[in-house]
Amino acid sequence: MATMLLSTHGTNGDVLPFVRIGRELAERGHDVIVMTHSWFADRIEAAGLRHLPIDTAEGYDRHLDDARRYMLDPLKDPDGVLALYRRNGLFELLADEVRMIEAHYRPGETVVVARHTSGIAALMAAELRGVPVALVSVTPHQYVSLPVLGNLFRRVLGQGYDEVFRAFGLRPVRDWAAYLTSVKTQLALWPEWFDAAGQPAPEHVVRCGFVLGDTAEGPVPDWAEPPVLITGGTGQVLHDRFYDVAARACRRIGRKALLVNRHPSFLPESLPDGVEWVPSAPFASVMPHVAAVVHHGGIGTLARALSSATPQVLLAHGVDRPDNAERLDRAGVAEWLPVSRWDEDRAAALLVRALDSAAGGGYRERIAALAADAASGNAVRVVAEHAEALIGTDAVMTRPDPRERLARLTPEQRTRLAAMARARRGV
Repeated sequence: MATMLLSTHGTNGDVLPFVRIGRELAERGHDVIVMTHSWFADRIEAAGLRHLPIDTAEGYDRHLDDARRYMLDPLKDPDGVLALYRRNGLFELLADEVRMIEAHYRPGETVVVARHTSGIAALMAAELRGVPVALVSVTPHQYVSLPVLGNLFRRVLGQGYDEVFRAFGLRPVRDWAAYLTSVKTQLALWPEWFDAAGQPAPEHVVRCGFVLGDTAEGPVPDWAEPPVLITGGTGQVLHDRFYDVAARACRRIGRKALLVNRHPSFLPESLPDGVEWVPSAPFASVMPHVAAVVHHGGIGTLARALSSATPQVLLAHGVDRPDNAERLDRAGVAEWLPVSRWDEDRAAALLVRALDSAAGGGYRERIAALAADAASGNAVRVVAEHAEALIGTDAVMTRPDPRERLARLTPEQRTRLAAMARARRGV
């Protein structure tokens, strides 16, 4: 038996897949500790896992609310993003997480499974103690956005990160894109077809498949007519008009809707007739019984909809959502609108097409194979096997050599890099 320390940050789509992975590892006989936000304590306890909180529930909600104005476009106000990190003590939190990992590390017996791009504490622990680490990406955008994220970490947040690294006796990071992809075991929680529908992840990344984290079940709904489900996820990085446009689209076509949202401040002043609001719902039980779902494009929501063969309309805006929506659209399994085209008429038209496809267009039959794959549970077993393969592989991690990274570039990447260098020099 090993100690599996799972480290993740974010909202349901980022945390609940790790809880599901933790359950699989516990069933294999390992001692599992989930290091994440206090807000998820009940879900972790219900899964029978140990919880190592990194904050308070109040602090978590306060940070979500504070981050909302910056996270849709962090480079628009770089000074504001640095102030956000300082104000919410995120650099101190990083240092605390490193110490938490060190306190639970036993050489030869501990593995850290960390969320890609936010698992910086795990990478630092690997440098300091040789802790074996697997990085898990929950969405392709975590690789697509690496150049932008690397620039944000270096140019905007570098001062704060440098302070933390120096406090632990580590050199500050200069190439964040290389540092964030420096471990050998990198796992992607999406399938091959989803990867191929957009910019693919690097070749060495293992495409495991979707991991359905929202496994909490409730009673099967008894509706005379299945409603349309409307959800913008559990975070606050959401366009102000999302729920208004979605609800009005349902009213426009005369369909009842169930609106699920735990942040009432996002709701319109008055909801149209036929739209019922609830703060939460067990999607594992609800999703198979709704007529369609209108959502924000979150990876967890789209995976659950696929597993239930539920038609999807995405009003996608910000972070990974447009990329997710484009991939579904290219695969022919969803309809979507970018924010520049949001209005109730266009959303209603897409919703009608989705409902018609479900009623007589063969949607459920057409995606049967994808639905079965999304619901199979095989992905979580693949993740667990790769995590187990790291037991006893402790070795101090060294920083990636920039020359090695250059040697791995394709001719096209080398040409692009040279052009960027010439542009900086004004040539």
